[in-house]
Amino acid sequence: MQHIDKQPTTTLTLADLIANPNDLYQVTQVSEIFKRHPETIRRWIKAGKIPKPLSISGMYYFKGSDLLSYINANNAEGINHA
Repeated sequence: MQHIDKQPTTTLTLADLIANPNDLYQVTQVSEIFKRHPETIRRWIKAGKIPKPLSISGMYYFKGSDLLSYINANNAEGINHA
């Protein structure tokens, strides 16, 4: 099942992401994982600091597996881009 609801109803945790790597996640959900404002995630997208999301009807969706790979690759450095 993919998370393509207009408004996510629950806070996304890293455990959720690990349990559902094949799902798609909205910017607001990804911002919860990184503990950053959604606009910061959008700036990271434009700057190429985070995996490129899919764009569906003008909305960004991240593949869970891409986010997990990114987090794992950057774990030693941390995931703070601020």
